[in-house]
Amino acid sequence: MSSQRWLPPLLWAALILILTSIPGSHLPVLPFRNFDKVVHLAIYGVLGWLATRAWANGSRVTAAALLVVVLISCFGILDEWHQQFIPQRSMDLRDWAADTTGALIGALLALASGRKQVSA
Repeated sequence: MSSQRWLPPLLWAALILILTSIPGSHLPVLPFRNFDKVVHLAIYGVLGWLATRAWANGSRVTAAALLVVVLISCFGILDEWHQQFIPQRSMDLRDWAADTTGALIGALLALASGRKQVSA
């Protein structure tokens, strides 16, 4: 496992922490109700894809992807907990569910793209 492979997911995770540390009063108005769930799904999907591509190599790619999803889910719940200390932000378990779902989708996409590269 090359340490350079981990730079993109680590930078993306840092970006998530920076964005979730912004006070609620500084966030843009959302275009529709629950749009934030779409945002959570997307940003954690990218993290799941990046982390799975960094970790999954060799014969245990499915196990690595599953572990990535579990670890990102833990990261997501810790990030939700952290948000309750940010002004005008709160902990929302539905956001965590979107985080975990996004990580799962990202990991599955990484697995699917890796399999296509191997079979090509």
